Amino acid sequence: MSFWRKAPKTTVLAQHTTRLPYFTGEHLFFEVAGSTGALRMELTRDPDCDDPMLDSYLTLTLHGQPLALIQSSGCPTCQSLLAAGHGLPEDCPALREAADAIAAPFAGLREALARLAPVAGLLAPGYYILSLVDCFPTDGSGHFFWDIPNGFTPSPATAQTYDPETCSLLPVFPRFLHPSQSTAKYHPGRVEQYRRQLRTGAPLPPALCYAAFEYLSILLDGHHRACACALEGVPVPCLILSSACFMGRDDHWKVVWPDEERETVPGVAIPLTKMRRCWPAPPAAPPPTPGELFTRRWEPAYQRATAPSPDTVEAGALALYGRETLTMEGIRALPDPYGPVIPPVLLRYFCRQPGADAKALALSFAGRDTPPNLRQAAFRILADIRGDPEIEDLFVDYLVECEQRDDPLRRIADRYWD
Repeated sequence: MSFWRKAPKTTVLAQHTTRLPYFTGEHLFFEVAGSTGALRMELTRDPDCDDPMLDSYLTLTLHGQPLALIQSSGCPTCQSLLAAGHGLPEDCPALREAADAIAAPFAGLREALARLAPVAGLLAPGYYILSLVDCFPTDGSGHFFWDIPNGFTPSPATAQTYDPETCSLLPVFPRFLHPSQSTAKYHPGRVEQYRRQLRTGAPLPPALCYAAFEYLSILLDGHHRACACALEGVPVPCLILSSACFMGRDDHWKVVWPDEERETVPGVAIPLTKMRRCWPAPPAAPPPTPGELFTRRWEPAYQRATAPSPDTVEAGALALYGRETLTMEGIRALPDPYGPVIPPVLLRYFCRQPGADAKALALSFAGRDTPPNLRQAAFRILADIRGDPEIEDLFVDYLVECEQRDDPLRRIADRYWD
């Protein structure tokens, strides 16, 4: 038996910068060799399940302990059932060492990767991406990230968003968070300390995550920082590790960056054996069972604080829109086939933002020259603003002019006084 182990080697292969207004970030494509595979995605199948679409489970494990898991739907555009894991191992020196190392300021992603060497040593040998991006402290459905069920629950963030009208997929960015720590470890004093730091303008150390299920990144470190960011209404800076995706054939592979840009990395021939994104669990392993991590009754302030955050569909729409403010010019510049679908989603998001004048914005999209789907969304937003004389006049005028009883705008306007 050897009394020493060779340190894992990380090799940076390419770097990429994302400049989309709602998904800015830096990304490193790197290879790990000589690592242990203690932190990895595992595939488990239930031999007693008769439905081949529901017999598989994907689990992020650390030293064999589940951190988060899904019962896979078997379809990339169908929601899977998400469940809590069993929590981070009590004793994981490599994770603690890496978290302490990135707590101090670092000059760029290469230095950050060097400081994350202990965690890189936990990965399975292969190809990965390290990203420095901002995440939202929600589950992708508007819920505060730590205020979620334990048991298997349908999760929109586990599926790619497919639009049947245009037969297209929205971009998938790992921008939402899933906890791996018990709520019993929540400490309000630590949250308040981070909130004070944010109020002074001092940057928080990034949280450390692993991108596991489509839009979801599993928090390995930084739960209290995410809480503070939620209450202060700012995104969470995150260092995210993800298994690299590729497209191509033979020796002409392209790496797919998290913003879905494709790039050929010259001189890199990637063996198929190193392109795996998950590994089979031990043959005798039973299907994973959910843990009981989330038992705290959270203050309403947390849920209110995350209300302005986008959901998974809005996140994809914002990426396609690529602008910071909503205008008719920007809407008309959307590429086909997204033009008919995305505008109502964008209007809903922008009207929900703090300080937004929802009435003025909706009125600007309620005119005759507005595309029908967007105009309908504007009418719905206005219908929620009760007792406003200007909106009443708009709806009365429309009811007088419109003679079609089944007109959707007429139905919205007619219910305004209910």
